[in-house]
Amino acid sequence: MNVSKDAPSDRKVPAPAKAKSNKKPERSEEELALDGLMTEIEEDLRGEELAKLWKRYGTMIIAAGFGLILAVAGWQLWRQNQADQRLEAARQYEAGIKLIQEGKIDEAITAYAAIAEKKGQGYAALAQLQKAALALTKDDVPGALAAYKALAADETADPLFRDLARVLRALHGMDTENPLELEAAVKPLLDPANAFTFSATEITALLAAKQGDTTRALKLVEGLAADAKTPSGVRQRAEELATLFKAATAGAK
Repeated sequence: MNVSKDAPSDRKVPAPAKAKSNKKPERSEEELALDGLMTEIEEDLRGEELAKLWKRYGTMIIAAGFGLILAVAGWQLWRQNQADQRLEAARQYEAGIKLIQEGKIDEAITAYAAIAEKKGQGYAALAQLQKAALALTKDDVPGALAAYKALAADETADPLFRDLARVLRALHGMDTENPLELEAAVKPLLDPANAFTFSATEITALLAAKQGDTTRALKLVEGLAADAKTPSGVRQRAEELATLFKAATAGAK
């Protein structure tokens, strides 16, 4: 049964609490006069204290304030300078792209080399990678490997760029560099938490095969093929490599 909204309720409504009186007791003229006198005395004392403090420490306060202003101004100038440097690096990087489009590869490599020397800036790492890629288009593998090594060793660069440089160095140096050294370079990337762990594992397997250790190589690629997290491209290559390594292992027996 529906109950009308206007129907009386059975609940008891508590009686409103008595409002408390906010009226303050009246004060005598003597009390008011005493309060005024105390206020004047406090103000005089405060003024004397400030005067004494200012006389003693005024110069120091001014110097501290001036130093704070200089510090803030210096910080703002530093930030502006950093922004200007990034903007200039971006312009230089874009100029390098235009040189590539114009077919001026040697000039582009020189331009990117200049940017790469400014370590600690984001464009420096990008320029190092671009310089290496351009060197490879000219079949200058040693030049590309030198660029990758320089970036991998640059502690001011983003770790992601450094790891990528390690992977690319191992990939392009597989036929010319010591496989043991390359394997040592990519070993830290085998950590499952690393962004390049699957590529590093694949490269390690190839380097193991280069050293004649097809058993270890087979184990690595089989692990990649069985891992659900392995990217599809890497998994497909791992399966193909596993077939090759199995055949090599069987032939060796």
